Amino acid sequence: MNRRTAPGASAARRPAVERSASDFVPRYYKVYAVIQRRIREGEWPPGTPMPTEEAFAGSFRVSRVTVRKALAMLQDERLIAREQGRGTFALPAPPRPVRESFAGFLENVRDFERDTRVRVLAYARGALSAEAAAALEQSAGAPGLRIERVRSDARGPFSYTVCHLPAPEADLVTEEGLGNRTVIAVLEAAGVSAASADQRLSAVAADLDVARRLKVDVGTPLMAMNRVVRDPRGRPVEFLTALYRPDRYEYRVTLSRDRESAGPRWIARI
Repeated sequence: MNRRTAPGASAARRPAVERSASDFVPRYYKVYAVIQRRIREGEWPPGTPMPTEEAFAGSFRVSRVTVRKALAMLQDERLIAREQGRGTFALPAPPRPVRESFAGFLENVRDFERDTRVRVLAYARGALSAEAAAALEQSAGAPGLRIERVRSDARGPFSYTVCHLPAPEADLVTEEGLGNRTVIAVLEAAGVSAASADQRLSAVAADLDVARRLKVDVGTPLMAMNRVVRDPRGRPVEFLTALYRPDRYEYRVTLSRDRESAGPRWIARI
């Protein structure tokens, strides 16, 4: 992006160019995301020809190579079919495979364990990081456990997670006993009750390491979640950071109107 400067201003004195998160998203991914949404919204019924590469390139103001790469992603996800000499056709959009409820984050544990597989990247006991210690309300350098994993379904990886546990909960989770199960499921089986969870959602761009883990390009937008799970006494027992591919993961919340409050208020339905 070019920025104008006053006559005589030197390049060294030019202010830094501010860039938004969208500046780091590849063009083909932006095209892919828009077309995917339009397919799921039913803009092109199954069997109906979609615009040509040239038409898409013109409407998005990108090259045909960019459009071709976006369409290849949609074809890999079985959202479109491309037939030589006939064109591109939308296919019935499959339901998103993974959903999570805001109110009951343990709802899909069985589905996770049955329908997905996990690969452990790191399992290490030692001092908690500064961020994890703060989230778990522990003193700096307190002992804990760090578990780094990638979870996949039949179509490939969709989540990268880093879980931190404080003592004594860290001693309840062994690498052998963890297996394909979620960490919170192992804690529950050991008698640690998960009574509540504080969660924060945001979006980040995939760095080189995470992009390689999730098989996406560097800069691809990812859904980011931080979760602190508390026991019935309010004590933090797990701190989880997770990155999800937004094309493979859906976060859903059901809200109900709280009619007992004085003003308009929506609460998560349990």
